[in-house]
Amino acid sequence: ISPKIAYTAMHGIGHPFAMKSFQKFNLPPFLPVPSQKDPDPNFSTVPFPNPEEKGALNEATSFAIQNGCEIVLANDPDADRLGVAEFDKESRTWIMFTGDQIGTLLGHYLWNAIGKKSEKPVAMCASTVSSKMLQTMGLMEGFRFEETLTGFKWIGSCALSLQERGYQVLLGYEEAIGFSCGGIIPDKDGISAIGLMATMVHSYYSMGKTLTSKLREIHQKYGEFVSNNGYYQCDDPAIVQRIISGMRNGGRYFEQVGGYSVESVRDLGTPGYDSTQDDKKPTLPTSASSPMVTFRFTNGGVAQFRASGTEPKFKYYIEMKGQPGEEKESVEQRLREMSGVILEHLLEPTKNGLIVPSSL
Repeated sequence: ISPKIAYTAMHGIGHPFAMKSFQKFNLPPFLPVPSQKDPDPNFSTVPFPNPEEKGALNEATSFAIQNGCEIVLANDPDADRLGVAEFDKESRTWIMFTGDQIGTLLGHYLWNAIGKKSEKPVAMCASTVSSKMLQTMGLMEGFRFEETLTGFKWIGSCALSLQERGYQVLLGYEEAIGFSCGGIIPDKDGISAIGLMATMVHSYYSMGKTLTSKLREIHQKYGEFVSNNGYYQCDDPAIVQRIISGMRNGGRYFEQVGGYSVESVRDLGTPGYDSTQDDKKPTLPTSASSPMVTFRFTNGGVAQFRASGTEPKFKYYIEMKGQPGEEKESVEQRLREMSGVILEHLLEPTKNGLIVPSSL
């Protein structure tokens, strides 16, 4: 089966460069979404020009259905991010892949296509708020995985440092659909990523598989990783400081949160703390102005908290790791139960006047 791919530049500059990427990867041409092909500073056909946003790909998926395309690939307007959607024939619906799911697919494909044959040791890296799937994959397959602070200046610096130490860096990514593939550009780049993703699509479809079925295979081998990422609005920096201070518990970091046993704690504020290190000092950089606190739990859960540096938001990233073979629904249920408990215990939203976005 040869898949048909629709592409949208989302009113940005990506179209001619995406065409060149497909040519360089020796791929059949995509079908461009005509209404979004050319630059338009008003972004006339999208509510918000970011492939992650709800409704942003509606125009592209409508075009894809009309033209028999199974896959939609999207760049944001400056073409440094990659969005991916696939038509699921069973449910007759479009599946919009998250940044972590795309990162998982790219990492797994690069490891099997290149990493296993590499003469150099292989490494991948991702921001600390991205999924721990690649970390688990690395432990099971034998490649190095490094975690970085959020933002591609940190991911790119990590990749360059690993290259200097003799590693072949196959992937760096962040959950906000930013990908650096193949160790060529130490920054997020939607153009090289789109060529690689399309190559992967053609490879899997030629085997009678889809991206969705391949992702299911990967999760069966390494375990399901499900996440609950979100934020509360918080306009008062003093409340943020109070919440973070409460998590620190006067330097006696919690061993339990709402009945869930804590395996380790990392605090990237100042002076910094990491219970997994012999000297209790974190290996990642610390910051007084933008601290991040991470709790790892013995049940496979990870909860991370930080204030946004640019908006009045207090963000949380909670992920639950399932056992290989455990049903996704079971992992999702455990995540739901745990999220409610730890958000209430650590953030005390009502007491601190935190506002849920849906009630703004």
